[in-house]
Amino acid sequence: MHHQQSTLSRRRMLALSTGVILAGGLGSTAIAGTARADVPTSPRFDLTVASSRLFWKKPLHEKPIMQCFAFDNVNGEVYVMQRSDQPDSKRRRHLAINRMTLEGDYISRMYLNGFGHGIAFGVQPTPDGVIMWTEADAQPYGDDNSRARVVCRFPWAASTTPITRDDVELYEPIDGMHLASCSLDMDHNTIAVRYTKDGVDGMRVSLYDLDAFAEHDFSQRLADISTRPVHTPDVTPQGYQHYGQHLYLLQGNPYDQPCDQPGERGRGNTVIGRINFNDESDHEAHLTNAGYSLNFREPEGLGLINLADGRPRLAMGFASGCPGTRQANIYYKQDPPG
Repeated sequence: MHHQQSTLSRRRMLALSTGVILAGGLGSTAIAGTARADVPTSPRFDLTVASSRLFWKKPLHEKPIMQCFAFDNVNGEVYVMQRSDQPDSKRRRHLAINRMTLEGDYISRMYLNGFGHGIAFGVQPTPDGVIMWTEADAQPYGDDNSRARVVCRFPWAASTTPITRDDVELYEPIDGMHLASCSLDMDHNTIAVRYTKDGVDGMRVSLYDLDAFAEHDFSQRLADISTRPVHTPDVTPQGYQHYGQHLYLLQGNPYDQPCDQPGERGRGNTVIGRINFNDESDHEAHLTNAGYSLNFREPEGLGLINLADGRPRLAMGFASGCPGTRQANIYYKQDPPG
């Protein structure tokens, strides 16, 4: 059965791939097989400007907290990933993706069994449907937990029947990688893959041309950088998003207070950072007060949303509420890149 589903998925993938909406490609300027930083110059987001609220305290279909999110900027929707309610989902890393309006209203869902933790993912709109790029193939990691080994793509299809690794197209750009995940930048037609070979402190992010990557051509790597310049020890990495030549990272922990108690400005350790793919010494990190009044307030992912002016904004996710009544919240930086 899985073999038949996988074959159908690949056939549909080929059809979808021929109609991908592209907003301009970076090209393939890196020397094959190298990690030479060769990303065209692009503007960056100002991480110090104020943030606005997209939606606030919205319930998801499942009970666990949101993990990350990604926007479909063609159809004006957002997809929010969380662990599913299925038995043993924490250990086996069963995920659910909620399709939602930009007002935070639930539309439909899709289940991914054994895919990973839910660090970051991407949405690729095409004329024939949406392609999801996510982590996949969760393997045991520590006690009673699992993490993704590779990344994958598959067509979005709302269903209550979970898909597995046998139903998707798998990608392993780096031999021996684990703790894998990815993000998409459709404006520059690139995919970033976060991975490690030696634990959280050894996290790296590689950047590829999306068209080449989709064809399993990993020789055209544009950059490969460490996240150490902005990673604070003992503070949890909470997702990332790239745009042009810059990688943005979110880290932080939930409030150390009862989950039903609202927060206060200046409380918490949520930091948003930036690293230049072409020069790791060009980096910054800033505390953010976005959503400070939320209870619990755990940072959960970054994304890119296009507003009415057609320009992107950097968005941040936060989980709120207590166990059993968790809620999703998304804020965004008010200024486009400049």
